[in-house]
Amino acid sequence: MKSTRILPTAAIAAALLAVLASGCSKQERSATSEKVKEAAVDSGAAMAKAWDDVKAHTYEKRSDFQDGFKALTSKMDSEISQLRANYSEAKANASRKAAMEELKNSEADYKEKLAAVGNATADTWDSAKRNAISAWDKMQAAYYKAKAD
Repeated sequence: MKSTRILPTAAIAAALLAVLASGCSKQERSATSEKVKEAAVDSGAAMAKAWDDVKAHTYEKRSDFQDGFKALTSKMDSEISQLRANYSEAKANASRKAAMEELKNSEADYKEKLAAVGNATADTWDSAKRNAISAWDKMQAAYYKAKAD
């Protein structure tokens, strides 16, 4: 699925630009900052299109929906594992600890909602799908918050 390639590409580009900006003048950092913002907007637009494609899946296409989310989940699980490997609770401040706890809770909620999608009937499909999408958004936001702290 294309959206699984967007997230790491945007993150790598942003990190590279941040590293390059650290040794630049204020004017150069400003220009680099603008490039990072443009890259984020571009990747955001691509991600929005991917989400629109996923959100449009009907009950009849539920296996495609689940496959797409499983691919996203696999990639996110890898990134969360890496984040946890670099996390030291003994060295973490209070906001970092809270962010990691929020990530843990949102990840559990997401996996529960995704399982509910697998058990959805034609009558409960739309609700289960919306819940899974909402839980994904919350987990992704929690991941970025934990990563930023």
